[in-house]
Order: sequence, then C-alpha cells, then structure tokens
Amino acid sequence: MRIVIEKPTIAYLHNTTPQEIEALKVQFAFENGKIGEQLKRHKRNMSWKRKDEDGWENHKWNLEAQLHDNVLKQDGEDYYIRPASISYIEGVEYTVENRIVYPELKPLPWKEELEFTPYPYQHESIKELLKIGHGNVALPTGCGKSFILLYLARVIGESIVVVTPSKAIFRELLVEFQKMLGKSNVGGYGDGLKCIKKPITIAIGKSITMLKKDTPQYDFFAAKQALLVDESHTWGADGLESISHGVLADAPRRFFMSATQTRGDGTIKLLQSIIGKTVVEMSIEEAIDKKYLCPLKFYVKQLRSLSTASNRSPIERGRKTRLNERDPLDCKRRHYLYNTEIAKFYANIANAMWKVEGESTLILVEELSQIQMLTELLDVPFGYIHSGSKKDAAKWGLEKVDLTTEIERFNRGEIRVLIGTKAIATGTNMYCTHNTCNWIGGSSEILTKQGPMGRSTRWMKKKFAQFHKPKTHSKIWDVDVIGQQILGSMLKRRVQYYEETGETVTSIV
Repeated sequence: MRIVIEKPTIAYLHNTTPQEIEALKVQFAFENGKIGEQLKRHKRNMSWKRKDEDGWENHKWNLEAQLHDNVLKQDGEDYYIRPASISYIEGVEYTVENRIVYPELKPLPWKEELEFTPYPYQHESIKELLKIGHGNVALPTGCGKSFILLYLARVIGESIVVVTPSKAIFRELLVEFQKMLGKSNVGGYGDGLKCIKKPITIAIGKSITMLKKDTPQYDFFAAKQALLVDESHTWGADGLESISHGVLADAPRRFFMSATQTRGDGTIKLLQSIIGKTVVEMSIEEAIDKKYLCPLKFYVKQLRSLSTASNRSPIERGRKTRLNERDPLDCKRRHYLYNTEIAKFYANIANAMWKVEGESTLILVEELSQIQMLTELLDVPFGYIHSGSKKDAAKWGLEKVDLTTEIERFNRGEIRVLIGTKAIATGTNMYCTHNTCNWIGGSSEILTKQGPMGRSTRWMKKKFAQFHKPKTHSKIWDVDVIGQQILGSMLKRRVQYYEETGETVTSIV
C-alpha cells in the first residue's frame, strides 16, 4: 500500500487490496461514548416519547447514526485517512510520500533571557517535533509543556496560532508569550480580545470554533502555517477535530501538548487522528523520581454521609427535584458534593494547616454550593475562583472574581486557602500547594491527574518562595464515604491514579 499525504489533513491510500482496506476499517473503527451516554439518557426519556413519539424516534435514530464512526474515510472510490493516523497503522505494510511544503523557519529573538535551563526532555521534545512536523508530547502536569510551546513558536517565528481550551490557560500563555517574545509579536483572540495582526496569536478554542467563513477573522486563521495546541486531551475530540480539520486544516506544522494523550469516551482513535505520533512521553512516577516534579503523599479520610431521604442537606432542600441515588451522578451529588461532613473536614484541614504548620491549602470543588459551604467554616484568609455568572454566584452569596488576581494572591501568600472549581483544575500554575483537597471526586482519569495531582506537583517558584514555608512535598486529601458502593468504586479508580506516582495511599479512620 502506498500512502500519499496530499494535505496536512488528507492522506490518500493507493494500490490497496480489499484485505488491507478491511483491516484498516477494523482497526480504525470506534464507538463514541459521549453519544452512547446521550442515547442511554434519551431511551429513558419516556415523557418525550409519550408526547411526541415520532420526534423521539427521529432523535434516537440520529444518535444511533452517530454512535459508530471510523477514521478511514471514502471520497468517491478513493480511501483516505488523516496523516496523523499513519503511525498507528498495524499489520499492513505501506510506504509514505509526503507532498506537504513546510515554510522556512524564521526564529524570533528572546525579548527577555530565560530564567532557567531547560530540561533535556524539553530539548528533545522540541527537536523531535520540528523534525516530524506533526506530532505530540505527553508529559505530566508541571513538566513545562508551556515552555515547549513558547520555544516552538519562537523557532517557527511567524504565522502561528496557539490554541488553548480555557480562559485561564489563555491568559497565562498570553502574558508569558508577550513577556518573552514581545507584545509586537504576540496577540490574543478570545476573552474580549480580537487581535489578528501579530505573527503569533494565542487563541481560545471556543472562539475559533465560532468563526464564520468569508470573514477577515476566518481568513486570518485559515492562512496560519503552524497550529500549536495546549492540553489536547482535555478537549472533546469532536471539538478539537472541528478546529484541526476545519478552519486550520491547511496549517502544515501541527504540535500538541498533553499530560496524558488519552480519552475516556472511546474516541481515542479520533484523537490520534488529530495529534499524530507521540515523540516524547514521561510518566508522573519517572518525573518525580528524577526530581522534575514535587513528590506527592496521599491521605483518604473515612466519613459518613448524613444525607438521607428524610434528612437532606440544606443544599438539597433548595433543589426542585429529588435526587435518584441509583444514578451515579445523583449519588455523587447527595453523598459527596453536598456532604456537610466533607465540608467540615476540609475546612478543618485548611484552618489547622495554616495555623499550626504554616502551610497553604487548595480546595478543588465542582459546584458553587460547595464554595458557599466552605466560606462559612474557614477562619483563615481565603479566596475562591469559579466560572459561574455573576447572577449564579449571587444566589450563593458569592462574588464574581478575577481568576488571574486570585491565583496571584494565593501564590504570593496574601490568602492561605484557595477554593476553585474546574476553572482552575487544569492548566493553571500554582506553586504553594502544600495541601490539596479533592472535593471533585468522581472516577475521571483526566480530572484526577489534571486536578488535585496536577495542581500539586510544581516546585515552589523562586519569586514566591519568600512568602511561604519551603515545599518538600504536597499532601493530597480525599474522602471515602462509608457505605456508598457507587462512591467507593469511584474512589478505587482515583486511588489507582494516585498510586501511579509510586506512593501508597494512607487511610485515616
């Protein structure tokens, strides 16, 4: 079989046999778990079926049609795959002809000198990515993937877009890129900014997906010669595809950064068709062993839930609908997210760790109600961050705060406890996490590794060291809700992720 890469997103297959096509169909087929969950929920929606059976059936048919997909595509009589999928072909012999023309590199000078010496794996990542032209690296949180993006952008020099999944990461990268490469070279697109005049553009992914054809903004991004993506695993694979294979389909160079290039919804083959070959990979245990990352210690406290059908928490009493304990999400809300015993436990940790040990604490939560519960129990300086609207925050007696400001206050020791939702659970840089409390729970590998683990692994940065006790390790706190089988299964998964660091989890009765 001969593979000809005609475009950055199209590789045609020539001289194939029926057996080879069938083999590729089998290995590139996948089931979209996200669609599968939507289908399950839809089948349980008997109210819709009773009111509009035809509409219910049509929606069911549409979901079933999307459930199964394949990376191998057909264009008339020709078959093609994404060039990124080539390195994942197994059991079929092939040759590759690459017709993509890569623009000449035009390196930019540093505006400020580097404050550190890059690690060998960072140099290796940059070298291998530039050599391959389209690929990814998988490095644990805290290993400097942002610096790799920065260095790649500097070396390529122009016509670059760096796409981020969130406002928090967007702001951090924009500040760092402008500091190191100059504001004249770096512009931002998203979060109120719409600069499309600079050689390098930092952009929020959602802003890219909303671009309309035949507009100056669309044409600006469509002409980009390099696509750099941060935290690629945190995106929905279909959303990342709409960027990579949509408006930016013609960008020759494509580089993707992630802590773990995986997906929990069955779309790993789709993700691989976007990110290409992994050129450098490192486990969190190896990174800690080589002292690239701060060691972690894990503690799980056994607690009970006081929430029952007759004794619901104040949070639950404010809800219009009752929770179904047989549903994992509802069980998690009632006995984990709305558990006042957990609120007391984490507040006691945060209060005591500062008063007795002089240590700071990060508490990761999922809902605004959890922030409200904690604010009534904390008696040390604290702040909070969330992505809710001003109106939603007001319902819980909270304010809408600036993310960058609150993280800076935490890092500088102006507050000793920071409470944050998923708005800061991925990609934000925190250095004074002596303690991290996981009040998000669940069983997601991504949320666990990027959340409590990822926020805790950075060593104390020099400019913040003067405000804090030295950080020799970080303690991660979790909770085992006694008697809740569903929550116990979720915890078991989280413990597996914790133990990948090489540490044993300590149980506290």
